[in-house]
Amino acid sequence: MLDHAQYGSIPFLPDGRPAPAVLTAEETALFLRLDGNGKTLRALKYWRDTGQLRGVRLGKRVRYRLCDVEAFLDRKTQAESSSIGQTSRRS
Repeated sequence: MLDHAQYGSIPFLPDGRPAPAVLTAEETALFLRLDGNGKTLRALKYWRDTGQLRGVRLGKRVRYRLCDVEAFLDRKTQAESSSIGQTSRRS
C-alpha cells in the first residue's frame, strides 16, 4: 500500500501508483480513464494532431507531460461547463 502522505499533492493513476511527470500513451490513457480499446491511442493522436493535447516525441515514442494532460483536462472541463451553461440559458 502506498503512503499517500509522502507524495503530497502528486496525482495518482487509477491503480494507485503516483503519476510520473512524463507519461507514456498507456499511462495517459489510464490517467484520463479512457477505456483502453484500440480507439484510445487514436484519440490521443487526434487530440495531438488538432493541438488540443501536447505530446513530446522522444525517439520513436510520444510522451505526455503530466502538466500538459492536466491543462488539457482543465480546458475540456471549462469548455464543457460553458456549453452546458449556454444550453441551459436557451431553455
